[in-house]
Amino acid sequence: MSRTSRRFFSAGAAALALALTGLVYSTTVHAASISYGNFGPVGPGVSFLNVLEASGTDPVPLYGPPTAFATGLDFNPVGFTASGAGGTADITDGQLNFTIMSPGGVKFVNLAESGNYSLTGVGTPATQVIAGAIIRATVTQINGVNVAPIVLFANTVSSNFNLVANPGVLQPWALGTNYNVGGLLSVLGYNATQKATKVDISIDNQLIAISEPLSSASISKTDFNLTVTPQVPEPATLSLAGLALCGVAALRRRNA
Repeated sequence: MSRTSRRFFSAGAAALALALTGLVYSTTVHAASISYGNFGPVGPGVSFLNVLEASGTDPVPLYGPPTAFATGLDFNPVGFTASGAGGTADITDGQLNFTIMSPGGVKFVNLAESGNYSLTGVGTPATQVIAGAIIRATVTQINGVNVAPIVLFANTVSSNFNLVANPGVLQPWALGTNYNVGGLLSVLGYNATQKATKVDISIDNQLIAISEPLSSASISKTDFNLTVTPQVPEPATLSLAGLALCGVAALRRRNA
C-alpha cells in the first residue's frame, strides 16, 4: 500500500464529516502496526511500556521510532502528511498506544506536536487543513495495586487553518494539551492519596486537508513528543510534612 493510496474523497463529504463530528477519528481496523518495545525509566522512575504505533489509513511508520529523554519520548515523524488539490481531500490517521508505569503516580500526560502547512490557490475558507488529537486513558493500578480498569474521560484538541485567513506556503503550526489523569481520577471520587501508578494510553492523531477546485491544501507533522508529570506532593504539603518532622525531632530531644 503506497502513500499515494490514502483515503481521498470529495471536499463536500469531508466538510460534512467535520460538521457532524467536530474532529474525525478513525474507527477502522488498524491496517498495519509497529511495536517499538519499552522505554525508560525516564525522569523519576517513569517507564513507557509496549509502545505501539498503527494506522488505519496509511502504511507505517508515521511517527517513527521514539527516543527517550529526561521526561518522556520524542518522535520525529516522516511522511505524516495529508494533502488535497482540485477539490479532493485527505485524512492521515496515526495511533499510538502504550502503558505508563510511575511509582509516584501519573498526574499529567503532556502532548506537543508541530509541523507546517500550505494553503494556496483561489477559494473560500472551505479550503483548509486541520490537526487534531484524541487522548484516552484507562487506569489499571492504584498505589501499586492492580484494580478493575478505570476509564477516564477522553480529551480532544484540534487546530484549523483556512485559505482566506491563513494562506501561505510552509507555514508553521503547533498543537498541545495536558491530559490531567490525577484531576480526572478526583472527578470520579478518588482522593489525593490514591495515585494512578499504571495507566494505559491511546492517542488518535489526525491530519486533514480539504481543497476546492482551484486550490490546494497540505499539512505535515514533523515533531511529536510525550512527557509525563508525576503526581508529587504540593509545596504546601511538603512544608507541613517538614514542620511535622521538626516537631517530632524536638519532642525526642526533650524526652532524651
